[in-house]
Amino acid sequence: MRTYTVYIRDVRYSVPQLLFVNVKPDVLVADLARQKLDESEHYLAVEVLDGDTLLFRLVREGVE
Repeated sequence: MRTYTVYIRDVRYSVPQLLFVNVKPDVLVADLARQKLDESEHYLAVEVLDGDTLLFRLVREGVE
């Protein structure tokens, strides 16, 4: 099981929400990130890091 750091950028706040998630297969972290982005229309982006390495960033459509 790996622990990933997840930052959720929310239009309502200047500081991103911080989550630590544990998932078994690495593929599931992408599914989790997509679910998080879809949870609220206020969420602009979700960033997933493994340690200090940015693995990927999902951005809501229409957001630069």
